[in-house]
Amino acid sequence: MALPRHVLDGMQELLHKEPEKLVKTVQSCLDFLTEHGMVTTMKLPPLAVGVHPSNRDGCGVNPSDVHELIDNISGVGWVDSKVNGIAVEVEDSHRNFNQQICLAAAGALGTVDSMALKAVTLCGSHTNYALRLIVQEVAHEGGALTQDGKLSLSLVQKHDQAFYKAATTGITFKVLNKEVARQWPDLLPMIQQYGNASLQKQEHELQMLCRLHALYVAEHAKGGAVSFAEIKRKALQSRPPCAAAVPALYSFVLKASGGSTGELLKETERFVRQRCSSARSLGADLWEVLAHEPKGFASSGSLALFRHAMVKLAYSSKKMGKAECKKMFSHDIKRDVVTADALMNELRSLARHHADPSTPQVFIAQGLTDQMLASFAIKVRLPDEKLYESFDEICHDFVLVLRHMTGQPVPSRWEAGLKEEEKAKVKERDSQASLRELKEDGTFKDPAKVLAEMGFPVGSHIRRKSDKTEAVITEVVEDNVKVSIDGGFFKVSIKESTVLQDLAQYATSQSWNYEASLTAAKITLELEDLSKKYKQDQWHALELQLKPGKVLQVVQPIQKHKLILAPTTSKVMFKWEGVPAAGVKVETDWEDACSFFLLADSKLPGDDEPEDPKDCSFCPYFSVEKTSKEDESNMEVFWAHGRDSTLRFPLLRNARKLETGERLMIWQEKVSQAVEPLAAASPAKRPAPEGGRAKKRSK
Repeated sequence: MALPRHVLDGMQELLHKEPEKLVKTVQSCLDFLTEHGMVTTMKLPPLAVGVHPSNRDGCGVNPSDVHELIDNISGVGWVDSKVNGIAVEVEDSHRNFNQQICLAAAGALGTVDSMALKAVTLCGSHTNYALRLIVQEVAHEGGALTQDGKLSLSLVQKHDQAFYKAATTGITFKVLNKEVARQWPDLLPMIQQYGNASLQKQEHELQMLCRLHALYVAEHAKGGAVSFAEIKRKALQSRPPCAAAVPALYSFVLKASGGSTGELLKETERFVRQRCSSARSLGADLWEVLAHEPKGFASSGSLALFRHAMVKLAYSSKKMGKAECKKMFSHDIKRDVVTADALMNELRSLARHHADPSTPQVFIAQGLTDQMLASFAIKVRLPDEKLYESFDEICHDFVLVLRHMTGQPVPSRWEAGLKEEEKAKVKERDSQASLRELKEDGTFKDPAKVLAEMGFPVGSHIRRKSDKTEAVITEVVEDNVKVSIDGGFFKVSIKESTVLQDLAQYATSQSWNYEASLTAAKITLELEDLSKKYKQDQWHALELQLKPGKVLQVVQPIQKHKLILAPTTSKVMFKWEGVPAAGVKVETDWEDACSFFLLADSKLPGDDEPEDPKDCSFCPYFSVEKTSKEDESNMEVFWAHGRDSTLRFPLLRNARKLETGERLMIWQEKVSQAVEPLAAASPAKRPAPEGGRAKKRSK
């Protein structure tokens, strides 16, 4: 069905009127199309709604984010009006895309009947998928809506009736006519960016990579030089949080996207999407390292596969930071990096020849192998990673996995070189350890054998640690060892020893606590920068009343936003679990692994004698009163960071002009405490016995 001329002309005018104002342009287009019957508002059940290929620049939905969204909605409650669903009438080309999304998620996104789809989403995709998972009762970890490891529709009904109703009856979508999508295909990515700019879900760095690649391919197809400034302008219309990283991301796209098809970008995005929340961000500094082109490496090629392996590592492990990524360009390990990149390519060819590399099992095995090859090349050991001694071992393990998955005799050119080595390892393990048989009372059946495994067979010379006395083991009798010292014989009890080897891996600098303490130190330095940036030039207009109660109040008028308070303190706490009773939380790139808090360290002068100011400490930030009444509040929170963009601090400023005598107050939502249920009524008192006491009470 051809669109009317007045609709074509009207849309062209709107799209070219103010192209730089994304939100306004898209909203005007949607209003215009609705007015002319090209947009229909309808309520659709979750299983009838899929995802449009343009959603999130082709990335679709993130399984981790969908499951996290379910828990979040469970905690705060479902509200229909908070959902802004925009979709397009489904076409046949959309059905396979949706099947592939579910297949790639390996069950985390449930299943999809592509022929049952009526529309595909541009906005509200994660929300609709959350409802799909509830209806299908997909496996889900923890939460109040889970039973036997799966989401339970009946529990959802008991927990939140509105959430249950949305899952069973669906949500309301604005559905665009398919002719609109065919006529203006560029409008669809604009709509999904419009949803992101409206704070539905912040755009991930890998989504920005895919967008930059698509924009470059489109500009290049026009002929002539491609302008980075124009691509950047279009890419940043939705105001993404990763704007500072766009130059580095663009450079990475040019060097390592895999050409016009962008296959490597799609592969990495899919791998990270399945294994990492979209809240995880690498930051501009790390992307600059990943896109770097050092001198002397041009002859080694683009190292595209190795770069993507490093991206996967950086998203998967906090241990892989800027310093670790820089190692890939060290001339000392250049040969290993080039070797690892070539092996990644060889293993991909092997997988394509013997299996379908797009299947979830092969795809994940390939991605994990890339990570192990990269980490081995740069000599960084990751937690819980198998310790390999050569590239050959890693590659041969991948072949073994491929054989198991396909049931085919996949050849391995690395196997021949490993046979003798593996035999030697098995022989060494057999000589060092064996199954230890125990008696009924739990003691060793053959203590002599155990002692030999510990490195002390009969006849061994030993030395006592305390006084260096030397002896010889002569006999083992039950749990005692008979030793000779200068012609005399003594008995020593057998105690199994524990030996730690490869001590470098346990160095303090490798520990998580040490890394957290470094972050705490960075926080202190950032606080110093913030206190210098927002000087105490308005503190003269404040006074602190100490008695009868602490009150921070204004003694001179202060204009709006002129009083800015930073949470300066010497007490920076980090906690792996839980929240302290009092403290200001700092946003870091540690996500949920570790939380950092600022605690007040006030020490004020005593009543009798004024103390040396150097011995005192006071920060007005921590003395601002909390109020549950919004109209009483005169301060507001705004977030800021210094030189380190991974650290963000909540600062306070006056939301309006402060008058003399006002107390500084900040609004804080009142948390209603659970009321303990009343105990059962106490039993009725027994009637008093006959006698004096009863008579006395009656008087």
